[in-house]
Amino acid sequence: MTLQDEIIGKHPSKGLFFDWIECQDTECTDRKRHRYLSEKNENREQAIGTIANWLVTYHLSDNKRMALRKKQRILKKYDFEEYAKSLHVFPNADKTKKGNFGEVILTEYLSQVSGIKVLLFKLHYNPNVDQSMKGDDVLLVNENKIILGESKFRATPSKEAVKEASQLMNNTLVLPMSLGFIADILFDKGQIELAEKILDIQYSMSRTTFDIKNIGFLLSTKLVKDHVERNMDSSNKDFLFISLGIDNPVGFMDLAFSRAEELLCEVAKDEC
Repeated sequence: MTLQDEIIGKHPSKGLFFDWIECQDTECTDRKRHRYLSEKNENREQAIGTIANWLVTYHLSDNKRMALRKKQRILKKYDFEEYAKSLHVFPNADKTKKGNFGEVILTEYLSQVSGIKVLLFKLHYNPNVDQSMKGDDVLLVNENKIILGESKFRATPSKEAVKEASQLMNNTLVLPMSLGFIADILFDKGQIELAEKILDIQYSMSRTTFDIKNIGFLLSTKLVKDHVERNMDSSNKDFLFISLGIDNPVGFMDLAFSRAEELLCEVAKDEC
């Protein structure tokens, strides 16, 4: 078992991340803990389709989903497609698209390797789709562990991008900011017992030794590995850097969002 396995869990042995991604846990030092993920190009189309579905799940709120279902019953195909576009489910701003894309992939990966389920999809509660939400990029929590992630997307990797993806967590363990937000949403959804557990974790977090891991993430080209290996420098022993290298990451992202737009109509049909 590698140190990377101990921090977040073993790379998946099935599913998209097994089919699409090669995993390399690089040699660790006192200042560098790095997991490099590299795309298997032959499964790129499969990845685009699966990630498009994730984008719908993470962006499409219950209220907009209900609106789509209702309009699908009464509108003709062209009018319905125009209505679906008007809901502005996905961001148009390039910076926000890149941020959301990285967060969705990192959340899915960390959830799968750690076994911690996603409690809620924070993008459902974003009042401005074209602006990034404040708070933690990625937050997974259960009664035993908290995984807090900071995500970056760059068309080309650089020393500066590595620093940006790790600067908050470089030298000091970072605690989550969004536990109260999660609890409030769960209370609103009527999940009282779960919400109270989250508040209990928030209360005990600063008073007991709680297992908290900080994760930096950089999605870029396959050159990203070398940039992380050269430039990661952290004294935070609970900090792991994950890099994902794929060919033409911007083109990949654009295809996934385009496919997700198409899936909105299918979501409504499937649920009617």
